[in-house]
Amino acid sequence: MRIERHSFIRQSKLSDVKGRIDYISNPKRQEHLYAIYQTEDATAEFWRNLAKENQQDFRASGTEGNCIEAKELIIVLPENFTKYRADNVVGLFTKIFHERYGVKCSVAFHHNKAMTN
Repeated sequence: MRIERHSFIRQSKLSDVKGRIDYISNPKRQEHLYAIYQTEDATAEFWRNLAKENQQDFRASGTEGNCIEAKELIIVLPENFTKYRADNVVGLFTKIFHERYGVKCSVAFHHNKAMTN
């Protein structure tokens, strides 16, 4: 019997945005990486500067805890999305998201190591 997987969205706060982007987009760290995509304005320099500015603002504010450099959306898509060309899925989804919300994006389309989502 086949159990259908459902889609869901989870938002996370990132205290190491550069490290997270490397983790999700690095084929050596992701066993089942199908495609990666980033908007033109989401360069390595942009993420480095964003992290640096947020860290500076965080220290200046005197707030305790971890600095939130960025936010991440984990979107689990229905399993049938793997039937389509991965670069088309991730490219189209990212372009629409970028246009709608006006945010810079780095995206990876992959299964987790256990192939459960």
